[in-house]
Amino acid sequence: MKAISIKLPEPMLNSVVQQAIQKSVSQSDVIRAALTAYFASSQAQPESAAVQASRWAGLGKGPADLSTNPKHMKGFGQ
Repeated sequence: MKAISIKLPEPMLNSVVQQAIQKSVSQSDVIRAALTAYFASSQAQPESAAVQASRWAGLGKGPADLSTNPKHMKGFGQ
């Protein structure tokens, strides 16, 4: 297992320490469990195509509603 060094804000570090004390495990175990849960939740619920494309919605220019323009409906249903 490789070791890394991270910097945590004081409140977050206090939470890690408290969890480690309550569960009688090391601080590393608490952080590993939190990372495992984070990665599992982000993989379990992938974003839909609509959510991924939403950042581009409304950026293009064009007619507001093609169905109201007879020119765009010419030949429909034939």
